[in-house]
Amino acid sequence: MSLFAAARGRVRALLARREAIYGINRRNLVLVYPNNHRRDYPLADDKLLAKQRFAEAGVPVPETLAVCDGLFAVPGVVEALRGRSRFVVKPANGSGGGGILVAGEWLPDAGGWRRAGGALLTPRELSRHLADVVFGVHSNQLEDRAFVERRVEPHAVFAALWADGLCDVRVITLRGEPVLSMIRVPTAESGGRANLHQGGLGIAVDLATGETSRALHHGRAVERHPESGAPLVGLALPRWPEILDVARRAARAVPLGYLGVDVVVDRERGPLVLEINARPGLEIQNVTGRALGDALAALEHAPAGLTEARAPIVRAGGAQGSAA
Repeated sequence: MSLFAAARGRVRALLARREAIYGINRRNLVLVYPNNHRRDYPLADDKLLAKQRFAEAGVPVPETLAVCDGLFAVPGVVEALRGRSRFVVKPANGSGGGGILVAGEWLPDAGGWRRAGGALLTPRELSRHLADVVFGVHSNQLEDRAFVERRVEPHAVFAALWADGLCDVRVITLRGEPVLSMIRVPTAESGGRANLHQGGLGIAVDLATGETSRALHHGRAVERHPESGAPLVGLALPRWPEILDVARRAARAVPLGYLGVDVVVDRERGPLVLEINARPGLEIQNVTGRALGDALAALEHAPAGLTEARAPIVRAGGAQGSAA
């Protein structure tokens, strides 16, 4: 082979690689717009609506303890939580982990709840936080609802990665089938949130085996958690087939063909769907080292048994059809 032919081959390979990597515009044009109708976005953006749909479809989710849908409801919610330990307050339409408040054990003598780091959360502070959520402080100044969930007690494998936050498994799905997956792990920098852009780290997960292969923190390869020192590579995730199963079921329960499904593994209840995202980020390509285009191509050439198992996308109003 001549030097020219070899160089041409390398250029072609480089161009093909660039073509396989998706940016925001291409993601929107090829995946989001054709597969996700805007009228259906509330099913992903409103976490309470999503939980209702999942409950109807039998998809496991964390238990909802209370809903605060107006300022008038704040005192009753706070009173109902008084004396209860280990819960999480979330805005229904929040994003990026904003507005999430985590309460630990109820401390009778102090009259409040222990927070991460040992600080005290008082009923007055809880009331103020609920009011902020309702007034839209965490949802672009639009009126919102707050809801309270029982805290997930993570499986030991996930708890060992970082004890002061909740790890989740992000599964990208297309028409109900997993395409890529990673674990998102909180750090001290991320404030206990499993958000990569806030300083969390991502760990690639092999879809076929559920084993971790590489990890990135701020775009740099790491093998151990920066604070806990826990190893990140070579882990076998518990209940991996069940994690993929609940991700599929969640994706098929809503009329959105392209999704990021976030799954957590409770030590008693097993895999639970935390939330879904109709416009999932693209950092998963860097974390896994696999271009989205390559992963989609692999799905298109999957064995017949896999494609036959795909459920049709159910549109609003009950109509069925292809998402593309």
